[in-house]
Amino acid sequence: MNFYEQLRDMRKLKGFTIRELADRSGVSAAYISQLENGNRGVPSPDVLMKLSEGLNTPYAELMSIAGYLARTGSEHDDNLSKERPRVNLRRFLRENELMFDGIELTEQDKDWIERMLTVLFWKEKQRRENEPG
Repeated sequence: MNFYEQLRDMRKLKGFTIRELADRSGVSAAYISQLENGNRGVPSPDVLMKLSEGLNTPYAELMSIAGYLARTGSEHDDNLSKERPRVNLRRFLRENELMFDGIELTEQDKDWIERMLTVLFWKEKQRRENEPG
């Protein structure tokens, strides 16, 4: 299966129309349509970055499918995923410039996200603090 077919399949698997992917990624719908129909060459790494954000797919995966990165065996990939470091989400929110669906998050946006996550995990934190041990 070539890059164009895989891109189309990824988009459909996520349940997005071409227009939705365009809105989420900032890449024009016409360009995405031409890509999926094989009427354009493999996009640049910059365009792949935007598409990866729009598809909520790892950038390295699209780079690999497009032929920019060498693929590794699936057993090796499984080992890599098990060895990935854990990210402190609170620190990640505070220390990075972030986007969501093409919208740049302000400091206030990031504060609200942090507050929502604090509420979401409050019960679990209380449970762990009250565990004997």
